[in-house]
Amino acid sequence: MSTDLYTKVVLTVIAMALAVIAGLQVRDVVAPEVKAGPAKVTLQKVAVCDESGDFCARVDETSRLFVK
Repeated sequence: MSTDLYTKVVLTVIAMALAVIAGLQVRDVVAPEVKAGPAKVTLQKVAVCDESGDFCARVDETSRLFVK
């Protein structure tokens, strides 16, 4: 293999590797992957109240929010 052909092959491989790395970086920016966190799910309870906190809405028998 002549020196010129060897140099072209090596530079082509380097260019292709850099193109793959750049493509992966662009993919991460455009469509970021959701990182898997812990599978623990917690429930946050919320109360809907008036400004003074004296009256809060409640849930009726049909699981609907009841506001007077």
